[in-house]
Amino acid sequence: RASARQTAPTRREPKDCTAMAKDEATKAEKKGEEASKEDSKAKKGKKEAEDISEEDMALIEQMQLLVTRSADSEKGIRINALTAMAKEIREATSSMTSVPKPLKFLRPHYATLKEHYVGETEQEVKLMLADVLSVLAMTMADDGQRESLEYKLLGSGGQVGAWGHEYVRHLAAEVGEEYNARLAAADMAADKARSSAKAAVDGPGAPSDVGDDAMETEVLVQPAELLLPLVVDEMVPFFVQNNAEAEAIDLLMEVGKLEALTPHVDATNCDRICMYLLQVAQYVPEPEDAQVLQVAITVLSKLGKYPEALRLALRLQDDEAIAEIMGACKDTLVTKQMALMLSRQGVRPDLDEELDRLMDGTHLPEHYQELARDLDVLEPKTPDDIYKTHLEKRPASAAAVDSARANLASTFVNAFVNLGFGADKLMLTEGNKWLYKNKEHGMMSAAASLGALLAWDVDGGLTQIDKFLYMTDINIKAGALLAVGILNSGVRNECEPALALLTEYVEPGKTNPQLKMGAMLGLGLAYIGTAKEEVLELLMPVVSDLDTPLEVVAMAALSLGLVFSGSCHEDIAQALMSVLMERDAAALEKDSLTRLICVGAGLLYMGRQGQVEIALELAKAVPGQVGAYCTLTLETCAYTGTGNVLKVQRLLGLAGEHLQKDDDDEDEPATAAAPAAASAAAPGPRAAA
Repeated sequence: RASARQTAPTRREPKDCTAMAKDEATKAEKKGEEASKEDSKAKKGKKEAEDISEEDMALIEQMQLLVTRSADSEKGIRINALTAMAKEIREATSSMTSVPKPLKFLRPHYATLKEHYVGETEQEVKLMLADVLSVLAMTMADDGQRESLEYKLLGSGGQVGAWGHEYVRHLAAEVGEEYNARLAAADMAADKARSSAKAAVDGPGAPSDVGDDAMETEVLVQPAELLLPLVVDEMVPFFVQNNAEAEAIDLLMEVGKLEALTPHVDATNCDRICMYLLQVAQYVPEPEDAQVLQVAITVLSKLGKYPEALRLALRLQDDEAIAEIMGACKDTLVTKQMALMLSRQGVRPDLDEELDRLMDGTHLPEHYQELARDLDVLEPKTPDDIYKTHLEKRPASAAAVDSARANLASTFVNAFVNLGFGADKLMLTEGNKWLYKNKEHGMMSAAASLGALLAWDVDGGLTQIDKFLYMTDINIKAGALLAVGILNSGVRNECEPALALLTEYVEPGKTNPQLKMGAMLGLGLAYIGTAKEEVLELLMPVVSDLDTPLEVVAMAALSLGLVFSGSCHEDIAQALMSVLMERDAAALEKDSLTRLICVGAGLLYMGRQGQVEIALELAKAVPGQVGAYCTLTLETCAYTGTGNVLKVQRLLGLAGEHLQKDDDDEDEPATAAAPAAASAAAPGPRAAA
């Protein structure tokens, strides 16, 4: 047993010895690495000392001497030393990727200069020393301390650009941080004051929302507005003068004073500034985007670029700004051109009689025909000219097949290619044979295409359409009613021919649903964007009646959305939401025309962005996929053409989702609409019309 006890430890000795040897080897390696690091540092320092030229050594000695003299007992010597130090820093020339040598050699003396500043009693010397410390703090101050700005505010002021562009950029970053910090501190102080007042009212025993630390310490809050003179009077002019307008705009937006940019804009930098403002407006949240565009409008108006300013005012749908721009422009030709622009967008402010006549659109047929004559395109084209059928290789024996679907396609092609010319080779020929080559709804489309062919020609076009209103075929008659609305779209006439002709087909009675739908859509197209109360009085009873067929209600909703586009009309929005909530959910999801009700609601908030929030809350109460589709449609219409990046990203995310569904289910309406919604939210011209 004794021998066993003696031999047991000896069996463990090899393992213990191996571990101890490894530990010693590891320690030796660490010591070797530390020694090599120290050697490398020593060699590096020695090498740097050897690399220092005689000029650099002389500059180092000069900086040391100036630092020493900055604490001299004689005021004049201190002033001369600081003047020479500032001159060396300002005149230092170096590459953009390295620190100027005076700053580099003054780094070790930063703490010493700070001590000199604390002990200095002469105000003049103290101001000069603060300026130097503000520049040195760019590279020496700790992160988050903002010492460069602190010493700048304590310094002598003056031209901030004298210290170089990089210094001003660094100062701008610290200004933004300090401004936000002061605002946050002011908010905390206000919360503390309210809590203290509440505690005083409730009594000494009431619980307080203020923490113990906040109650024990009183922090003096510096107003954030004290930073504005430095920003507006010194930094922004420097940035603009040195072609750094983007940095000036960013700084002014950080402090909430973007309107201070206007005095610094001239003909040389206007284009760059406005281009940057338009891009910034797409990335900032509401209502800052509208404020950015307002500044752009002010800048453009200041320099007399009224058409460009008018486009932005139309994007904002700001009627007051539109009226101001039209009144400020003194050039008659430019004013007329802007009146034509307003007419195209369906906006008609109160102006003089001549401009009102331009905005009424009665000039359109004449000008359009004159343009076609100048371009030599007055000769009507046929669908075959578009299809290029003569280039197709067909057997000589192949006979042409008269297809109703092909004829319908040709009807649409003919209407679009000859729109507004008042002549074609299919519909306006004697006998109207083409009309009867279509079937049912195809005949309705063919009759409605007359409105496109005769667009804007109220006097001559209505005469040619009138005969179709007396046809016995319901499809042709409904198409003629729609043609009346298409013809009057974008045109204002004192006689109100569209309202006079279509009203009787919309009023309650035994009117055929198809005729009623054609008349209602005709009214919507004829008075698009006008917010005409007579149309509201006609169509609201149709929407509110639960006995009305869903297809008729859908067409009435779409027409109301067109007429009151962008008006945020609460009564119409509530009526359309009531239709979606009160009618049978299964029937709504089954009928594809339900989507037109959602589109009608969305058109009410076209381009209105945040004003759609109440309607979105109402849409959440709509059950099923119809509610999801309505929510998506409302949001899309509200942000149409704004270029809002956050909305576009969200819609693209929806478009990329793949929902799990049964084989018998149709595509989910909300997801199916997402790609089109993303396209609508992307930046582009105003789409209200």
